[in-house]
Amino acid sequence: MLNIKRILMPIDFSEPGKTALMYAIAFADQFAAAVDLLHVVEPVPANALLSYQPMEVLKQSMRSDAEQQMEELHSEWADYAFPVNRIIVDGFPFVEIIKHAKASNADMIVMGTHGRGAFTHMLMGSVAEKVVRKAPCPVLTVRHPEHEFVHP
Repeated sequence: MLNIKRILMPIDFSEPGKTALMYAIAFADQFAAAVDLLHVVEPVPANALLSYQPMEVLKQSMRSDAEQQMEELHSEWADYAFPVNRIIVDGFPFVEIIKHAKASNADMIVMGTHGRGAFTHMLMGSVAEKVVRKAPCPVLTVRHPEHEFVHP
């Protein structure tokens, strides 16, 4: 018998992430589990420093945008009875997702995949793949229906 009490849902506000969120909501509703909605604000890329804003201003803007988007997402499932913890942290997504899963004793991670091509995947890697390999609990990865796999 599955005993799911806490679901970690990393969210980057992309369409694949929002698709995965539907699964997290369904599981949370079914098992009366809490959902930790986690957004990771990544370090400001070097090319962003070419803008005329100081790094801290850029980072605060990214955090404010994340807070606003989380609030909008939360309003979509306000009618459900399960608790939702909205968490925003700074760091690298893979590292922070694994850290939070361990610290919160998550029973399950639900996350979207971007369905990148083979070449991009080879160069950049995949956050979802790294999470699957290192997670302390089961991971459900959800691909957006419009992203089809193309053989290289």
